[in-house]
Amino acid sequence: MKIPVTLNGEKIILDENGDETLLHVLRKRKFISCKNGCGKGHCGFCTVLLNDEPVSSCKIPVSIVRDCTIVTLEYFSKTKEYADIEQGFKQAGIKLCGWCNSHKYFSVYRLLKDNYRPEKEQLLELCHEDNCQCTDSTSLMNGILYATAIRHKREGRKKNV
Repeated sequence: MKIPVTLNGEKIILDENGDETLLHVLRKRKFISCKNGCGKGHCGFCTVLLNDEPVSSCKIPVSIVRDCTIVTLEYFSKTKEYADIEQGFKQAGIKLCGWCNSHKYFSVYRLLKDNYRPEKEQLLELCHEDNCQCTDSTSLMNGILYATAIRHKREGRKKNV
């Protein structure tokens, strides 16, 4: 089955069995940021951006991504949004395990994209969704708040707005 997509900024045609998962197709293409964890969409290790929304690629049949935009962490890591989050994580002392990176980065990206300044309840919800134990909730919340401040400074936004 020929499936046109935009993968990491490049328009390509995937020639794959439509029943294969997006995770399997990406792994065949050497995108190692997508990890095969639970295979049921619970762990988040296989997270990618699909049309700018984080999804578990292990649950997505490749046949339904026709004309979609797919972004892996390899590509996202070159963006200013990634740099903001990475610096926020560093300031909070977060050292990720390598398995949950895509889930954490893409979840924080979505949160900051949708919210100028995330509320405490939103931070707690994101921490509750995180199934990896490499980072405690307090450090993760602090990392997100640091990333928010870094983004605001980069964008030239006023403080306390």
